[in-house]
Amino acid sequence: MPVYQGRDSCMARREGWYIKRIGHPGVDTISEAAALAWAVLRDYRRGYTYEQGSCRKIRMTWKLAKKRLRFIIRLARIHGATDRELVVIKRIVNHAIKRRKLPAKYKQRVEKMIVKIR
Repeated sequence: MPVYQGRDSCMARREGWYIKRIGHPGVDTISEAAALAWAVLRDYRRGYTYEQGSCRKIRMTWKLAKKRLRFIIRLARIHGATDRELVVIKRIVNHAIKRRKLPAKYKQRVEKMIVKIR
């Protein structure tokens, strides 16, 4: 079970919100990638996240955050993001790793991707 994305995610079950999917399962758009990066950074700031599969609460270290941020690029490749989208996604992820925050211009995209339940 995914940590952040979809109705069956850990965030949906444990916190009442999730990142919606556009089109296909996985990360195939800039908006999805930006929202996932935002969620990883949010978990890093608060100090915990959930383990994929079991949704057990675990410590969020900077090492784990970087690993999850870099994985966004891999997921985008696997799930069919275009070459142009991949360039932007890499830029977002690299900015997030370097500055530990998202580029401001993606804030509205992130807000549109969050679905609250309850």
